Amino acid sequence: MKPTTVLVVDDETNIRLMLRTTLETEGYRVQQAVDGREALKAIEREVPDVMILDLSMPVLDGMGVLQELKNVRPEKKPRIIVLTAYGSISTAVKATRLGAMDFLEKPVSPDEVRESVAGVLMEPLSLPQVSDSGDPLAGGYAGVLNRVRHAMRLANYTDAETLLMKAADLAHKDAAYFNLLGILYEAQREHRLARKFYGKAIATDKRYEPAQTNMRRLYELQTFGRTQQPVSLGDEPDVWYAKLPETAAQT
Repeated sequence: MKPTTVLVVDDETNIRLMLRTTLETEGYRVQQAVDGREALKAIEREVPDVMILDLSMPVLDGMGVLQELKNVRPEKKPRIIVLTAYGSISTAVKATRLGAMDFLEKPVSPDEVRESVAGVLMEPLSLPQVSDSGDPLAGGYAGVLNRVRHAMRLANYTDAETLLMKAADLAHKDAAYFNLLGILYEAQREHRLARKFYGKAIATDKRYEPAQTNMRRLYELQTFGRTQQPVSLGDEPDVWYAKLPETAAQT
């Protein structure tokens, strides 16, 4: 049986060494590239099962690689995990909309690497959903989040996604933004990313109850197949709720 292949793409020797050691210990076959251009050539020769891709590199950065691969058929490209600088959530969000299936923030631990690779290997490949027309934001950051909530209450997830992508550079460390991202990913059945962003919201503000509610609800759905918890959009001063598509609750 052919071993699972992981392509590690990073210009830093120490990071490549850590990733290779971690993955080879788990039985993965590891290939390496030092920049995006070299990574694309490696994929042309042989499509790996997974690519761990640093976003900050010379010659061709990780975002450039994602752009190159975004229209490639799913079976002709690897599952992609991106490496980002700590706190670069807006970049990570844009990467996931270009086809990345997960992201890891540096410095990353071996346990996080193992969990991420195992997680993406369990998920089917799908085409990326890119929604960013580049139009200027209207109504300021708070206004955009309110429009996102309105779109979600109407189950208009396409508009909600477009608005969230545009607001990514303004979000910084905002629990409300992370919570809404979690709802969006959950609606698209990307449950691992939904949990990650609900967790980000909680880590940013442990008192932010909407994210706590959504994390509990998602856990109950995936564990018991049902829940009494609502989907909390986190409006202030009143909390409004959205109903996710039926398929979003399926695991």
